[in-house]
Amino acid sequence: MNITLVIPTFNEAGNIPILVAKIFEIFKDNSLDGYVLVVDDDSPDQTWKVAEDLRDTYPRLQVLRRQDKRGLSSAVIDGFAMADTDIIGVIDADLSHPPEKIPELVTTIINGEADFTLGSRYIDHGGIENWPLKRQISSKIATLAVMGLTSVKDPMSGYFFLRRDLIKNVELSPKGFKIGLEILVRSKCKKVKEVPIVFRDREYGESKLSSNVIVDYLIHVSKLYMNKIFG
Repeated sequence: MNITLVIPTFNEAGNIPILVAKIFEIFKDNSLDGYVLVVDDDSPDQTWKVAEDLRDTYPRLQVLRRQDKRGLSSAVIDGFAMADTDIIGVIDADLSHPPEKIPELVTTIINGEADFTLGSRYIDHGGIENWPLKRQISSKIATLAVMGLTSVKDPMSGYFFLRRDLIKNVELSPKGFKIGLEILVRSKCKKVKEVPIVFRDREYGESKLSSNVIVDYLIHVSKLYMNKIFG
């Protein structure tokens, strides 16, 4: 099975060369038939240009520059629509997600053990590094808020892979930033596997978390509950 890993970006020029190099090294070392798709929201720091300049080195790197849209979820949805592979996935651009977990996440799907895999901070051997207590508490509260939607321990994870046919004919909302949760709930996926990861805070650039993002999340979760209750 072939793979497309989508990286949604905004002002990640310092991170993207490091991450892309790591991903393609892992693809090669593990004989994975993989592509990388950078979906950039017309970053002022020209992340899209930095990514395009890498294409001579990495022919399987694609870049989508979005000049008329903003938002992580819509970037992922556009990336999935552009990808033409059996397996699709998402990883953050800020180096917080360990790319060395890609083989385990992907082969679990290839072997038929799951249709959806995700890197989990909240199972045995998972964890978080360098997060202030306030952010750890807010993450736990956000996770508790969706316990009625899924039994997954870390549904807020932004690091996941799935069989692309899982979302065939599934209407996904571009609002909000937790697209993994959206897919889990709306696809009604039953075969889910969590793989432990240690989440590390970003190395370069600034966090995108804001009060607007939190409000969007609350609206998003409310809509998912309404969908589950009323169909």
